[in-house]
Amino acid sequence: MVLSGLESGKTLLGRSVLSFVPISGMFLPGPVCPKQSVFTDLEIFTALFAAAIHDVDHPGVTNQYLINSSSELALMYNDESVLENHSLAVAFKILQDDNCDLLLNLSKKQRQTFRKMTIDMVLATDMSKHMSLLADLKTMVETKKVAGSGVVLLDNYTERIQVLQNMLHCADLSNPTKPIDLYRRWVDLIMEEFFQQGDKERAQGMEISPMCDRFNATIEKSQVRSRVESCPVLS
Repeated sequence: MVLSGLESGKTLLGRSVLSFVPISGMFLPGPVCPKQSVFTDLEIFTALFAAAIHDVDHPGVTNQYLINSSSELALMYNDESVLENHSLAVAFKILQDDNCDLLLNLSKKQRQTFRKMTIDMVLATDMSKHMSLLADLKTMVETKKVAGSGVVLLDNYTERIQVLQNMLHCADLSNPTKPIDLYRRWVDLIMEEFFQQGDKERAQGMEISPMCDRFNATIEKSQVRSRVESCPVLS
C-alpha cells in the first residue's frame, strides 16, 4: 500500500520511510520510551501510519512552488498545506480498497479517532506551522510546570495530540541524526530535488526558491540554514 504510493513520487521514492523509522524507535521500550507507554495501542498505531504516509505521492516540489505556479493541487486545497492534504487524501483513498483496509478490525469510533489523529499529525508536518507548533508545546509544558505536578501528564486529546504531532515533526527532520554516510546520501537526494524545482522556476520565469538554485547554492550552508530554521532554539 505505502510502496505503491511512494513509487508514484517523482524523486524521493522512500522519503516517508525517513520518518517512519525514527518515530517507530520512539515507541520501543528503552531509554526513550518506558516499557509501559503513555500512549494507547491505537495512538501508537496511528502515529506509525501517519509517519508512513505523510509524504505519500509527493511530487518533489514545495507547497510554495505549487501555490506560485497555480497548480491543480493548490487550487484543490485552497493553498492550505497542499502537499499534506494531498498525501492524506491519497492514503485514505487507498484504505478504501478492501485489500488495503488496515482498519478492518477497528470499531466505528476507533476508525473516527484514527482518522482525526492521522489528519492532525500529518497536517502538523507542514513547515509553515513549525513556530506555532513549537510555541503551543512550550505553553503546554510550562503550564504543567506551573501546576507543580512534577511530571507532564497528558490528560486530554489536545495535549496528547500535541506530543504526537511534535514526535512526527521531529522524525520528519531527523536526517542529521543518522549515521553520516546515510545522512550524506539523503542530503544529495534532497538537494537534487531542490535543484530540479529551481530549474523549473528558472524555466518558468519564477523567483527561484531558497536553496533551489543549483548554480549558487552551497550544500553545507543550506543544511545549516535548514536546521537552524527548523530548530530556532539553536539560533
